[in-house]
Amino acid sequence: MLDAARTPPFGKLIAIALLAGIGAGLALPRACPWGLSLPILILAALMWWRSPRWRTFAAAGFGFALVSLHAAYALSLQLPPEWEKRDVAVTGRIVELPVHEPRRTRFEFRVDDDAAQPTPLRGRLLRLAWYDERIEPRQVLAAGQRWRFVARVRAPRGLRNPGGPDAEKYALMLRLSATGYLRDPENAQRLAEARGLQAWRESISNRIAARVNSDASRFVRALALGDTRALGERDWSVLRANGLTHLIAISGFHVGLVAGFFALFVRGLWWLWPGLGRRLPAAVAASVAAMLGGLLYAASVGFALPTVRTWLMIAVIAGLRLSRRPFHAFDALALAAIAVLLADPLAVLGPGSG
Repeated sequence: MLDAARTPPFGKLIAIALLAGIGAGLALPRACPWGLSLPILILAALMWWRSPRWRTFAAAGFGFALVSLHAAYALSLQLPPEWEKRDVAVTGRIVELPVHEPRRTRFEFRVDDDAAQPTPLRGRLLRLAWYDERIEPRQVLAAGQRWRFVARVRAPRGLRNPGGPDAEKYALMLRLSATGYLRDPENAQRLAEARGLQAWRESISNRIAARVNSDASRFVRALALGDTRALGERDWSVLRANGLTHLIAISGFHVGLVAGFFALFVRGLWWLWPGLGRRLPAAVAASVAAMLGGLLYAASVGFALPTVRTWLMIAVIAGLRLSRRPFHAFDALALAAIAVLLADPLAVLGPGSG
């Protein structure tokens, strides 16, 4: 019989309870009010840490309160009704790879957090579209650029299409404030050239497209950088039919491969120069290398949820190795799950959370 008094604070049961509480919070028709969620969160945190006998129930309550607070905050970021369908001038940065389609280009835009921007949009994330039959004018958009646009915006809404993608759930997970489209895009002003991590991703993707055979480059970009923009519906259908989507979509498998390569590389260095082991044991060095290598790769593909989850797993194992404490694989998995859920409980809404 399970001894509740010996339930570890970050074990398997706690991970399951935390996930169950988050699921219960998301199942509600509306977010629990702040005034109720915050006291529950504080009380549950105290019980989780101080009362081993009630630790499992406390973790469930903590998950419920935490996701309620996150959901309430995400909803508070959305555009107020009185600003619906207004034309607003916004300045900010393109924060993701723009998706070029036959008649439009879609992109995510982070508005500057300053007094010159519309009050409900300061520092907020927008999903905008540039409509034009011609693709050449739209191809000037690139991740990392700063622009000034006039856009017509509205709160995120999805289509009433049973079985289709849930756009509102996706907007909640991303903390989108509004969606919209550019008005008079010919007069949009580019304020600064592309820079930052996303600009680097797009630059590498463009180089691959230029140097690799056109029939294969789209798959190389998808595999190496998580850039699936060039994959068409036919490509996805073929991949699904052959059970290969997990090889193209960036997943934890890729992070594990990169982390393993870094670990083996460092192990090789320690084998070639045994004197390095006097300063740092080979196992410790390999663990740190795996953690850093996985982090670099996760960053290069935009910190997609599966990569973050796997990197946290690697970081947990590396941390346990560094502490030189014995551990079980399931304990490491539970710790990684708890870390993901605590960092962003709304991540369970994403397709990579299953």
